[in-house]
Amino acid sequence: MESKEAEWRLSARKLFFEEHRSIEDIAGITGISRQSISGYLKRLPGYKEERELRKKKNAAARREYKREKKREYRAMESVTAETIRREHDIAALILSREKYH
Repeated sequence: MESKEAEWRLSARKLFFEEHRSIEDIAGITGISRQSISGYLKRLPGYKEERELRKKKNAAARREYKREKKREYRAMESVTAETIRREHDIAALILSREKYH
């Protein structure tokens, strides 16, 4: 029994610190609950540093994702002579309808 517990703990430590897996992934691989894995990892030295490193990495990835999405949105909204003409025609139709009907 003792060796099985030591085995999952060793595995959890390796997966978290070396392979940078999430606690949920580790729980799926080892078959141990997320709460048990989280409680164990929180007691290990270096956990806080790893967590902060992951937070910074995720924040940077999120910023890049948002930057890319903004580029996509700007590309979709590009103003061309055709779009201006189309908007003008629509506005003229609306205004003429309001004036004559």
